[in-house]
Amino acid sequence: MTIGERIKQLRKKNDLTQEKLADYLCVSYQAVSKWECGLSSPDLALIIPLAKLLNVTTDELLGAVPENNDMRYSELKANYDETFKNGNMLARLNVCESAVKEYPGDMKWLNNYAWTVWCRSIGELDGEAYEQEREKAIKLFDTVIENTDKDEIKVNAITGIVQCLCNKGCKKEAKKYVDLFPEAKIIPSDKDKLLGMCLEGEEQAKHKQHYLGGCLQALIDALLWNGVAENKYTCIATEKIIEAMIPDENYCGFHYEMAHIQFRKAEMKVNENRTNEAINLLKKAIYHAKEYDLLSSISPGVYAYTAPLFNKVTIDTRKWCHTGNTTLLDDIKEMCNRKNFDTIRNHKEYSELFEE
Repeated sequence: MTIGERIKQLRKKNDLTQEKLADYLCVSYQAVSKWECGLSSPDLALIIPLAKLLNVTTDELLGAVPENNDMRYSELKANYDETFKNGNMLARLNVCESAVKEYPGDMKWLNNYAWTVWCRSIGELDGEAYEQEREKAIKLFDTVIENTDKDEIKVNAITGIVQCLCNKGCKKEAKKYVDLFPEAKIIPSDKDKLLGMCLEGEEQAKHKQHYLGGCLQALIDALLWNGVAENKYTCIATEKIIEAMIPDENYCGFHYEMAHIQFRKAEMKVNENRTNEAINLLKKAIYHAKEYDLLSSISPGVYAYTAPLFNKVTIDTRKWCHTGNTTLLDDIKEMCNRKNFDTIRNHKEYSELFEE
């Protein structure tokens, strides 16, 4: 096989057109066409970037060795995955920066990079630095959306850019990206519904419970995280839904939402100068935060729900994604430093809240 034939084969394998390959290498598409037709060969200076674009080694591109897995790519992927276990966002950023340089045109890595920039800016930056990184993430997501042919990556990038633009206040522009959502992905639950119809017995019962859990999480997300979490009716509704669905109070992962609900309710009580009620609600928030941290950070493992609607569902908290090194209890403590809590900070019970 000639180098031109290998370029053509690898280009198609990586879902690249001749024009895209040419754009990434800063050459004309006619040059790429000539390579593939055997009329000319790429310049020596293009061999390394060409190999990286096609996700192979230079030896593989030149036909010196059989094709095999790119060990460097696998190494970067392993390092990237590890950061979701330890929550080290700086390490994740460094991995992604290396990957996009070493594998130009790889939309999966570029999308990972965009998400890392966005998530890190939310958790660690503020002011002008935050706005600059948000703009960087928007441009990266836009590049991915424009250039990827893979629905999964496009959906993920659209989700990211919509978050960024809504955070920026550009909701009309965000809506334009929502309209780019691949048609087949608009109702992802359809596949789960069909699968549930095909299963039988215990397998079907377990699937239905997992599906119900996903619906519950989606409803909670819509209620609690859509910008009106401060509204007491939203908090009350979400809390009652969780309590109704999990009446035995073995909330498992939902301790996270319960902690935030109790904190929001406490904050509203503080604003109403109802100190004692606020203190009691903060106690509940701290309880749920500790229960969540036990599952998430202190003793990660496999946990089972026991409520009737979810008694076939287990969660493996070792696989949970971490975007930082702080615990939920740490986050609750930090939120209590807000200025409006000054009015209750001298209360005796407040000073005892975070004592071990």
